Amino acid sequence: MKNKKISVVVPCFNEGRTIYQNIKKIHNFISENFLACEIIAVNDGSCDNTSLELKRVQKEIPLTIIDNCINEGKGKAVRDGILASRHEIVMFLDADLAIPIEEIEKFVVEIDKGNNIVIASRFVPGYKSLMPVLWYRRVMEKVFQFLRMLIINNFKIKDTQCGFKVFHRQAAMKIFSHMTINRFAFDSEIIFIASARGFKIKELPIVLQNPIRSSIRICYDSANMFLDLIKIRANYFLGKYVVLENIDKK
Repeated sequence: MKNKKISVVVPCFNEGRTIYQNIKKIHNFISENFLACEIIAVNDGSCDNTSLELKRVQKEIPLTIIDNCINEGKGKAVRDGILASRHEIVMFLDADLAIPIEEIEKFVVEIDKGNNIVIASRFVPGYKSLMPVLWYRRVMEKVFQFLRMLIINNFKIKDTQCGFKVFHRQAAMKIFSHMTINRFAFDSEIIFIASARGFKIKELPIVLQNPIRSSIRICYDSANMFLDLIKIRANYFLGKYVVLENIDKK
């Protein structure tokens, strides 16, 4: 990876307790393993001390901060960061490092093999969880997986929702410039757009540290994710996703 340049986008919402140390972990690893790197932290209207902690770490390491005044959703935060990035490999990962940054090496290998997008997956052989997944989270994951496959008619991709995705730059720009979903179902939308445009997508198993804390509100966010899946399908029928023939994937 020493000859690669990478942009890492970290969406943040109320991560004040751990964001300082986690950004430092990301920086230490990628600066040692990549030719050049940038970290873009997008503060999605946090109401704790996340903004202060980001400014504190910015004094110690190179860090770009996008500070959104109001909470607009993880999808919007990721899109802002991706579209502001500049390197050949672009990725985003969750601020809690539920999937450790060290997993990136095998993802870059798959990009080098010609895949346009490489995504973390909990539903392919080789996946490991270091902590037991809460029962209601397992139920939510399975129900959403079924609804997502059914509504947007994609049965090939097993898991769209893991917060660790790596893109070749050109693919990222073409996908995120057409994204419309601002909250948690945005992952499903970017995979839908990528599939419609013919990009090569690879799922990889990961080691999940599975922190106990979560910003997901079970009833409210589940209902919104379902409605967003309907919106994705409606957008497709309304022609809001531009699909180009014979696109240049690399």
